[in-house]
Amino acid sequence: MLVALPRARTYHLHNDMLYAIGVLVRARLQITRNNLIRSSLGNKIGLAFLLGLGSLAMLGLYSFTRFTVSLLRDPEFEALLREAAETTSGLPTAIAPLLTAVPSMIMLLALTLLIFSSFTSLLNSLYLAGDLDMLLVAPVPMRAVFVVKFFGGLLTQYLILFVMLAPVLVGYGHGMAYGFFYLVSVLVALLVVPFLPAGLGALLVMAVVRIIPARRARELVSILGGLIGVTFFLLSQFSRQFIASVAGPDTLALLLLLDLPLLPSTWAGRALVASGEGQWLTLLGYGSLFLGMSLAIFAACLVLAERLYYDGWSNLANQGGKVRVRKANERNAWLPGSTLVSWLLPLEARALLAKDLRLFFRDLRNLQALIFPLALAGIWTFQALTTPNTIESPAVAWALPFVQLLSAGIAFFICLSISSVLAGTGISREGKAFWLLKLAPISASRLLLGKMTLAFLPFPVIGTAFLLILALVGHQSPGIFVQQWALLMLVGLGCAAFGIGLGAAFPRLDWENPQQQATWQSGCLSTIFYPLYLGLMLLLIAGSGSLGVVLGGGVAGFGIQLAGWSVAAIVTLGVIWSGMKIGVKGLERIEL
Repeated sequence: MLVALPRARTYHLHNDMLYAIGVLVRARLQITRNNLIRSSLGNKIGLAFLLGLGSLAMLGLYSFTRFTVSLLRDPEFEALLREAAETTSGLPTAIAPLLTAVPSMIMLLALTLLIFSSFTSLLNSLYLAGDLDMLLVAPVPMRAVFVVKFFGGLLTQYLILFVMLAPVLVGYGHGMAYGFFYLVSVLVALLVVPFLPAGLGALLVMAVVRIIPARRARELVSILGGLIGVTFFLLSQFSRQFIASVAGPDTLALLLLLDLPLLPSTWAGRALVASGEGQWLTLLGYGSLFLGMSLAIFAACLVLAERLYYDGWSNLANQGGKVRVRKANERNAWLPGSTLVSWLLPLEARALLAKDLRLFFRDLRNLQALIFPLALAGIWTFQALTTPNTIESPAVAWALPFVQLLSAGIAFFICLSISSVLAGTGISREGKAFWLLKLAPISASRLLLGKMTLAFLPFPVIGTAFLLILALVGHQSPGIFVQQWALLMLVGLGCAAFGIGLGAAFPRLDWENPQQQATWQSGCLSTIFYPLYLGLMLLLIAGSGSLGVVLGGGVAGFGIQLAGWSVAAIVTLGVIWSGMKIGVKGLERIEL
């Protein structure tokens, strides 16, 4: 929804740009209001729940910060600190310098988070918004569009700042017994702090889009964000070893090094402390530095937006890749005639498998989604190799089969995570282009077979390599490796078939965002099915092995184990048949 602007009006003056900004902002508010009014009751209840949850979180952060700061400023605590400093070298005798550096640390954290998040948000808002084409050809100044899109891309950052950091800063001020001017300074600082990182991010976005297509840049940034997220996850997994090596009295003194006078975060932090303590000259000095640099960066964005922003947008229509002509032997490279896949799968299923694999690796965002499962596989492999086996007593020998199959359970969760990224929701991934497959000369069963093969692919490829590495490093016997591998293949086949069947029975083909592909029916049923099926398979296979150990092994124990494997195979065949049957019925119900 756009508000029509008077065409007779010319936009050459400063007031005209402000008028255009007001019109665009009112239009956006009107759209938001209409969407809220016309939303379903469930969405309104969910929004109210989120507002209540956010309010409780803000209250909790405020109360905790105020209590902690008040406790640290208590004279009794300072006396205890001085007594402890006499016996512990390196422990500070005064807590006041650390408390005055807290706002600088908080502002440094805010600037760091904004630097990493502003590039993607501004890229989406400035160049990938759906209404961008209509806005840029409307009779409004280019700078007005830039300002509206600039602050529209920062709405999420402002929400995080006022929900997460504002209660902490206000609680800190009340704990330090600061007055009204401190609260005003906090409000101004939170409003201005995104200008510096977001302004630099906007300049970088406008420069990058002139070289790299906007969508490709977003994919590259998503991969970088995934790597950063995995890095933080790895640090959290090994946090105990890391904290044990760096924790000490000297660490508190090192925190003061973050309060460097050359950092903009230090300017903002010291200005906040000066406003609370009534040091007006210090407030004027550091506040002017922080506000001046932030506003200067934003002004530079406005000056360059008139030309760079429009040029970057116009390049979007002209960006395209070269058409690569494939050779005749290269076209059939995905469908080899002498491989094992060609013997196991019919031609239609192989063609669908090749198509899905080709499309998957074209989108770099899919590779970003693979980063976390692969990192999880590396962490679990390290932990499995460094954890000793404690099942040595004959009294608990019956539990040995469960421990021996533990690696298969870890491999299952890793492969299932990768399978969910690789195959997604199955049929729903086709979206509105599903009618091409519906009209194609391919049966529903072979269509599902191709999708199921894609979902099952991580189990024989990545799962086998994972188990083989554990077996070689852990010096496992070949028999244990074969049992682990067979169990992984069985549960992989069952989960792949049932998951693809549920996706075909409850598809969603009208999605606009890839995150909308999954339906609540398939999500709930698969969440219930996977642990139950895995637990049943472990009970049949490992339970039969434990029962054989209790009976003393021999022919009787081998017979019980063989019976357990046979029942597990029959159950898996039943699950595969049920999943294919459900999926075929679901595909037959889909109407174009």
